[in-house]
Amino acid sequence: MEELFKKLEQRFGEKYSRFKLFDVVYDTLNSVCTICFLYPQNSEDISNEERAEILGFIKEFFALNGEIKIKFKKSFLDEPLVKKEVKNYFEECHKGLTPYINLDNISSKTVELNVEIVIKLNDDILSMLDESAIRQKLIAYLQRKFIASFEVDFQENQTKLPETIEAEDIFVAQKNPTKRYNVDIIKKAIGNDIVPKPEYIFDIKTPKTSVILAGKTSDWAKKAFTIKKGKRKGEEKHFYKFNLKDSTGIMECIYFCGKTNEKIMDSLAENCSQLMLLFVGDVEKGLNDKLCYKIRKISLCSPVEAPKIQEPEEQIDNNIEYIKNKKPVVIPEPIETSSQDSLFGERAKYNDLIMSNEIVVFDLETTGLDPEHCEITEIGAVKIVNGQIKEMFASFVRTQNPIPEEITKFTHITNEMVANAPSLRDVIIDFYNYTRGCIISGYNIIGFDMKFIQKAAAKFGIKFDNQVVDAFIIARQSHIKAGNYKLGSVVKALGLTLVDAHRAYNDAQATAQVLLELSKLKK
Repeated sequence: MEELFKKLEQRFGEKYSRFKLFDVVYDTLNSVCTICFLYPQNSEDISNEERAEILGFIKEFFALNGEIKIKFKKSFLDEPLVKKEVKNYFEECHKGLTPYINLDNISSKTVELNVEIVIKLNDDILSMLDESAIRQKLIAYLQRKFIASFEVDFQENQTKLPETIEAEDIFVAQKNPTKRYNVDIIKKAIGNDIVPKPEYIFDIKTPKTSVILAGKTSDWAKKAFTIKKGKRKGEEKHFYKFNLKDSTGIMECIYFCGKTNEKIMDSLAENCSQLMLLFVGDVEKGLNDKLCYKIRKISLCSPVEAPKIQEPEEQIDNNIEYIKNKKPVVIPEPIETSSQDSLFGERAKYNDLIMSNEIVVFDLETTGLDPEHCEITEIGAVKIVNGQIKEMFASFVRTQNPIPEEITKFTHITNEMVANAPSLRDVIIDFYNYTRGCIISGYNIIGFDMKFIQKAAAKFGIKFDNQVVDAFIIARQSHIKAGNYKLGSVVKALGLTLVDAHRAYNDAQATAQVLLELSKLKK
């Protein structure tokens, strides 16, 4: 398409330099190529003469046998529209961040064709981001949508966290959200736009309205029937029956077709083996109570297969005796204390929290930031007894889905490392037994790690009812001169050491040192 604009410039000079190519769609069914151009919001509307001139040039340039259509879309830069596209970017490209991105923490300021965007996130979320990479991708995404130059800045959103909290107060109730996946719309076939996020056929167990499904179709049959009542009595109509299949199941489908859409349906039936289709319709009970999908809208979409849904792991049904007596898979290991003596000094004294309790300090690595959809890949913990770090608990966790590439770059945990690891069930039970009678601590665990642990534990009827102490809150209350309160910054400000950050055991060990250092009794 760069060649197209070069030729435009050669033919017309700067006359059409304000245009930008937005989209090119080729309708193979009807041999129609539609080209859409963007033009700035401060530009004059396109005249009929200009439309005709550009259309003539494009027909000459492409020399297609089929029909060519051109559209022009004004690139408005109003704040709500820009903010909406920023949110859409995170929903498409960084699903794990979507719980933390909303229109309220996005601001947009436009001066002529320059747009400044500020995204505010909590410090703990910012610490996990590769801001530079996301910034570049977001700018590229916005430049495809608008005619403007963009600047993106991530800033800390100052929110006050509670000082302490009991684990049972933050227990995350299990939900059953509708699982969906993304497809790309190629072309509308019948009906209006469809929001391209279909469900899995596997999950459709009962009648349901306004269901979106996608997949390959087969076994098409066109049948006729005669209307028996009303003004159109005696009129013959057609309906189509076929099977829809995704990677999780098969659904029987039916579409009652008007005359205007018969040609489209015949073409879809003829080319069904090459096409992936997206549908909207209602799932109803048919003959013998078998579910049937009555379709209203159809679009062509990209051939992306839905990943197979994993069966849920075996439930334990809150069998406490089973949990207590289960043979452990993850065995805690003792930690030598000589290095601790040299680090903290044998005469260091700590407050009652440290000296009167056993404390398990833990950290997680996960496949993303959303506990509803992401998985735990590693649990690392240490146990503090009488002011000494005595034991370590560390294990990878076998995941049900591949680890995203961007997460592997961040944590250095690969699919090969977790492939033969213990199951989530085994690790959670062992960690539950390891923490019995202890206070649970970690760094910013209230906002992140505890949500993952509670969500994972609930799958097996387990509830962590420990008291929770967050070292992140203690660090903030201490007013140490750290610049910010990321774990690495606090460790450095206290003169401690953090080796191989963003690995669970190492972060847990460093957090334990921070907790001890901040709990020292001043002389």
